[in-house]
Amino acid sequence: MADSSSQSLGVISSFFHKTADVFESIILKVSAVCCWSSALLIAVIICNVILRYGFQNGLIIFEEIQWHLYAIGIMFGLSYAEITNSQVRVDVVASMLKPRTVLKWEIFGAIIFVFPTIFVILFNSVDYVANSYMLGESSSSPLGMPFRWVIKSAIPASFILLGMAVLARMFRNIITLTQKET
Repeated sequence: MADSSSQSLGVISSFFHKTADVFESIILKVSAVCCWSSALLIAVIICNVILRYGFQNGLIIFEEIQWHLYAIGIMFGLSYAEITNSQVRVDVVASMLKPRTVLKWEIFGAIIFVFPTIFVILFNSVDYVANSYMLGESSSSPLGMPFRWVIKSAIPASFILLGMAVLARMFRNIITLTQKET
């Protein structure tokens, strides 16, 4: 018969696992949509190059769309990189540590560095988007894109997803650390 502490640990572990699965599922679905921004970006660049060099008439709106599509790919790609473990890190140091120590460092880094950074960016970006919306901000170019707040809203949206990704990874690390070594 299992004791109550191992049962409660199992309930917490199950909750962490299910939450991580839900977060990762959401991120993968959003990433599947956002990955098309790269294909669109290539198409817009090609159109702009053809217009500029073939017809000596580039469009400002295409240049702005390029920046927006690039921003979408990068901003939403952060959370995808986190859950697929394809982010940049110092593997030279990690390779010298025990696997459990690496997990502890990842949890420490998430709590001390990543979550505070995400909080600061979220806290400030919501006002940034709200002000842009209230001002009706648009491109300073006459033929530029209107509704600048739409692309600015990618900042808080992508950092919410990044927070979910880091939390999912942290939950999985905690589950791994609390499992009995076999």
